[in-house]
Amino acid sequence: MFDKDKLIKPGLGLGLRRGLTDETLEFYKSPDNTGLIEWLEIVPENYIKLGGVKAKKFQTVLDSKIKLIPHGVNLSIGTAPEKPGQPSYDPYLIDACKELFQEIDAPWFSDHLSCTRVGDIYLQNLLPIPFTQETVNVVSDNVKFLQDTMQIPFLIENPSFYSTIIEPEMTEAQFINSILEQADCGLLLDVNNIYVNATNHNCYSPVEFLEQLKLDRVVQVHIAGHLQGYRSHTGHSIEILDTHGQAISQEVYTILEELLARTTVNAILLERDSNFPALRELVEELKTIKNVIARSNATRQTRKEKYGTLSDTTRNPQVYAGTGN
Repeated sequence: MFDKDKLIKPGLGLGLRRGLTDETLEFYKSPDNTGLIEWLEIVPENYIKLGGVKAKKFQTVLDSKIKLIPHGVNLSIGTAPEKPGQPSYDPYLIDACKELFQEIDAPWFSDHLSCTRVGDIYLQNLLPIPFTQETVNVVSDNVKFLQDTMQIPFLIENPSFYSTIIEPEMTEAQFINSILEQADCGLLLDVNNIYVNATNHNCYSPVEFLEQLKLDRVVQVHIAGHLQGYRSHTGHSIEILDTHGQAISQEVYTILEELLARTTVNAILLERDSNFPALRELVEELKTIKNVIARSNATRQTRKEKYGTLSDTTRNPQVYAGTGN
């Protein structure tokens, strides 16, 4: 039975990006690192079967002894098997990831609730999957296979999405909860994706979404920035584009604070994948996140003292009243 309390609690972390590796490791070892970078997240597809200069670079990371936690982008847990009842997977990727996970002693691994592959064809994108019971069954079977193969817990991440393929049979929260239960896995909750989806689709308020989720399954949190007012070359416009390439907005910090006031999590990651600023700017964002954690801990303790012990799934609406967008 999945239990996040049995997993390690590495705290606050940063995504390991090759362009910032040296600066990140230097800061990690410096006196200025007062709990701001306690672990690094790696995209395993970028670190499997390395050779030459890349292998030497990664070895410097391993030599630093900092905790590494993998977060994949190509496991394609939303891909249906070619034959019913069989998991859908890429044998080469699975074997290589397992070898890497053992090398870094990964406490868990994760990937997105999306489809990145059909058969042997990689789609080079995180495509949305329908919120149906059939998809719940497919994803759950794939997750069970991955957990059995890797022998470590798996976390599903709530993705951002910009369209729906099939008429949904359930809400996004119901879909996620169903997989968490059926696959008996954990949740990597991306608070920026909550804001992106809530704004683009006007389908719920972020607080309402948090109220509906099984928060006792949230092990890890991603927080990132987004682009306001995106317009494509073909003329299509999107109110918010999930880029991980801008500073974190106040609205997203607020969602993080709302989440942490309701439940504890094992790890929080500042996710930055493009438009990299100087490391000192990321450090300032990490400081802001740390302040949010402190405020949330105080709020949670106050609520506990006032209203008693509250579970992560049963709420007092007067205590947890919030506003939407």
